[in-house]
Amino acid sequence: MRRHLLDLGVLLVLATITCAYLVVAQPGLRNYAIYAYLFVVGGLVMIVIVSAFGEALPRRPRSPFEQALAEVKHRERVPAQVEQIERAVTLGVASAYDLHHRLLPQLREIAQCRLERAGRTSGPETLGRWWELLRPDRAEPHDRFGPGISQSELRALVADLERM
Repeated sequence: MRRHLLDLGVLLVLATITCAYLVVAQPGLRNYAIYAYLFVVGGLVMIVIVSAFGEALPRRPRSPFEQALAEVKHRERVPAQVEQIERAVTLGVASAYDLHHRLLPQLREIAQCRLERAGRTSGPETLGRWWELLRPDRAEPHDRFGPGISQSELRALVADLERM
């Protein structure tokens, strides 16, 4: 409130000067000028009263919903590609269809890039036990809703890809 006292004082002086000018210069508008002046002064008084009560009231604690929203705003955003890979891994573990159509193409691309960097090509001799899973001509699963790859196998596959 104290920081606005100067602003309110300036507005009150400005309204008083304007009203005095209108009363002296335009005697026919005296009643309107006084009514407008009282209206402006009343508005300034209401601002002072509302501000004083607003500062006097205790602050209410933030709701859990507001706290959660504040945490989401301050949390660092994960890149979209990382979110896409996380989603593909989650779905690939859950169903054979998502493993075949979402996760395996990404794993094949990773394996191919790793092998090309080492000067090799993908094949049964370079991919070893993962060749049947990562080969490009792998047939679609018969049971689309069947289980995908287990988490332990996926960890072992990623570890082997990292070693390439």
